[in-house]
Amino acid sequence: MLTRGAALLIFALAAPSAPLAQDLGTTPAAAYLRPEWTVERTGAGRAHVVGYLHNSNIRDAVNVWLRVEQITADGAVGKAYRGRVVGDVLSRGRMAFDVPVAEAEGTATYRVMVEAVDWVSECR
Repeated sequence: MLTRGAALLIFALAAPSAPLAQDLGTTPAAAYLRPEWTVERTGAGRAHVVGYLHNSNIRDAVNVWLRVEQITADGAVGKAYRGRVVGDVLSRGRMAFDVPVAEAEGTATYRVMVEAVDWVSECR
């Protein structure tokens, strides 16, 4: 016959566990920050990757750095550029960004990713 303590231990181990709270500090930024962009061409062979960064997190995104990669015809990364989002991307909001890039011959293809972000819950 099981003792009361052993029975409680077996019950605790067999019971379904409650889901753990999500740690917003370690979740990949891509889960919450979605870039939407286009390429604007200027004179003198220059271009800018411009758009908005949408934040679906319950926290504000601050100190956001973007990585813009130029993709070659064979799918490799040709060049990479970094740009900072000026301002905070508020919770459930969006913020504009502009990253200057060197225009390749013809129409270049780009990929925009969040390289770094800090999450905050309070007003700054």
